Amino acid sequence: MKNKIITDLQILRITVGFIIEKKSWWHSIFYKQSSKDFMSYAFPKSKKIQSNAALDALRFSIDKEVGSNYYHLFRFPISVEEMIYKNSYPSISNLFDSENSALELLSIMSNGLIIDYRPGPKNIGSIDQLDDDIIQVFSAEYLNAFKNNYKVHPYLN
Repeated sequence: MKNKIITDLQILRITVGFIIEKKSWWHSIFYKQSSKDFMSYAFPKSKKIQSNAALDALRFSIDKEVGSNYYHLFRFPISVEEMIYKNSYPSISNLFDSENSALELLSIMSNGLIIDYRPGPKNIGSIDQLDDDIIQVFSAEYLNAFKNNYKVHPYLN
């Protein structure tokens, strides 16, 4: 798998997780500065604790909606998860500084793809198709949901 796809998945995870907290889809505050400070104090040797904790919480929440036997933005096959974990995560501050700039980043990643307005779990393809096009669909689905205030859970077989 290309390194660009792995990096794009990381960026997409961070961006979607950040906006999910801003929109209060779930009750978590992993992306606040106070959480970062607390986790740095509690886990001083871990550099990825903030993103890992947010990822675990989102994975659990979406698994309850979609089912843990499907793949989604926060759950991929172990081989893909290992590549994502081994790749260094970009810093939130390097990607965006507000909800609006995070939405702009999602807009860029969706590349103008138009999707239907349907909340809830939504099959968008197969894990075998994991490429730039699937990343574009994930981005468009979440962007549309955030802009129109509904929850969506795109997943792969």
